[in-house]
Amino acid sequence: MAHFCTFACYDDAALPGTPRATGASQKNGDVDLKITKAGILALCICAVPEIAFAQTMQWTDRGYVTVNVGAQTGSHDLGEAGSFPIYDETATFTSTAKVKGGALFDIGAAYKVWGHNLLAGVSYSRVSSKSDGALAGTVPDPGLFDRPRAVAKTFSGLKHSENAVHLDVIYMLPIANKIDIGISAGPTIFAVKQDSIPSLTITEPGPSVTTAVQSTSKSTVGFNAGVDVQYMLAKKWGVGALARYAVGSVSLPGATEKLTVGGFQIGVGGRWRF
Repeated sequence: MAHFCTFACYDDAALPGTPRATGASQKNGDVDLKITKAGILALCICAVPEIAFAQTMQWTDRGYVTVNVGAQTGSHDLGEAGSFPIYDETATFTSTAKVKGGALFDIGAAYKVWGHNLLAGVSYSRVSSKSDGALAGTVPDPGLFDRPRAVAKTFSGLKHSENAVHLDVIYMLPIANKIDIGISAGPTIFAVKQDSIPSLTITEPGPSVTTAVQSTSKSTVGFNAGVDVQYMLAKKWGVGALARYAVGSVSLPGATEKLTVGGFQIGVGGRWRF
C-alpha cells in the first residue's frame, strides 16, 4: 500500500500540530517495496527458462542424410482366378497366397526449406520376400463330357519386391541437447514386382498339375507417415531409429482384387548432418 504525505510540499516538522509518520507506517512501506521487488524478480526468473526453451526448439543444421536397415512387418492377401481351354471344355482354378513383409533397406536425405524446423525430404526403400500358397480348380475329363475333376496343389517361392520413393515434408523437433525427432508425411511412389500364376499345365493320367509362374511389374502412388529419432554422438554424425507406415495398392492381371502394398517399417542406422 502506498503512503502519501498530507502536505506534499512541506516538511511536517515545520507545521505545528501536524502528526509525524509513525515508525509502523515506515516499516509497512519498506515491506511493500520489498514484496514488489521480489515479485518482479520472480517474474524475471520464471521468464528465463521459457526464453531458453524457445531458443532450443530451433533446429540449427541445414540438412541430414540417413541410412537404415530393418524390416517391413505384416502380410497382405493375394487372390487369383483363371481359366483356359482344354479337351474342348474349360478348366478353372483359383489360388491364394500371403504376400509377406521382409528385410528393409532405406536411404534418404532432407534439406531445410523454411524457417528453422521445416525440411523437404526424399528417401528410397526396398523390401523383398517370398510367399507360399494353395491352388484349387477343376479340369475336364478327356473321355467324358461335362465331368470335371477336382485338382489341388500347394506352391511356394512366389517372389515379391517393392521399390518405393517417399517424398516428405519433415518437421524437426529438438527435444534435448543431442536428441531430435523428425515427424514426416507425404506421398509414396511404389514400383511393385510380383510373381503370379496365369495358367496351369495338365498331365494325364491323373490329372497332375504344374503351375506356371509369371512376373508382373506395376507402379502406384500411396501415402506415408513416420517418425525418425536421431541421437547425435558427435556434432555431425550419430545414430537413429525410423518408424514409418507406407501404404498403397496395385491391380495385377488375374488378381481377384487389388493387392495392398507397403506396411509398417522399422529400421535403425546412421545419421549425418550438414
